[in-house]
Amino acid sequence: MGDEHHSGHPRPAELLENLLEGNRRFRDGVRRERDLPGEVAAHGNGQRPPIAIVGCIDSRVAPELVFDLGIGEAFDIRLAGAIVDDAALGSLEFACGAAGAVMLVVLGHTGCGAVKAACDVAAGVDGAGEGLPHLGAVLEPIIEAVQAETMTASGRDSSNHEFVDRVAELNVHRTIMEIRERSDLLRGLADEGRLTIVGAMYEVRSGEVRLLD
Repeated sequence: MGDEHHSGHPRPAELLENLLEGNRRFRDGVRRERDLPGEVAAHGNGQRPPIAIVGCIDSRVAPELVFDLGIGEAFDIRLAGAIVDDAALGSLEFACGAAGAVMLVVLGHTGCGAVKAACDVAAGVDGAGEGLPHLGAVLEPIIEAVQAETMTASGRDSSNHEFVDRVAELNVHRTIMEIRERSDLLRGLADEGRLTIVGAMYEVRSGEVRLLD
């Protein structure tokens, strides 16, 4: 099989390095030249991306851009705060269980508005979350990450940028844990070595992606 994973895809370590190299190109402004019409034609009869990415809806953090990806290279699931719900889990099960993706990246980012809102709601800030009747479904899981951040004794609201970004990192770990706990399929693939799950943070000021332990 050489350098390829048993699925026919490159091995996870190679896929991860390709993502980080794409992010370096993005930061350097030297994105790969692409024949987009050719890519469209090449994938016209099907797709088999090796990577699935769970990210936030933030307009600054489009995975295809920050990793310099082309058509057919990644499944992309985006919900505010990089959370997962039943529909997202079903989409991931399709991507990894049916379509054969071998790497799942959960991508959080600094300065996340959903995380800021969760911090303010948890802190009891007046008006936080009001007027957005469905936002609670987004904030509820992120508040678990707020509560898990125990280093900060005061200033536990959106005005404390370091606190917000620590919560965002914890929320990536929380999302990974939720994926494993709620999907027997994805947990099984990971435990069998057929799926690698990785957490990462995108720095909105520099454009850099940093892997999480």
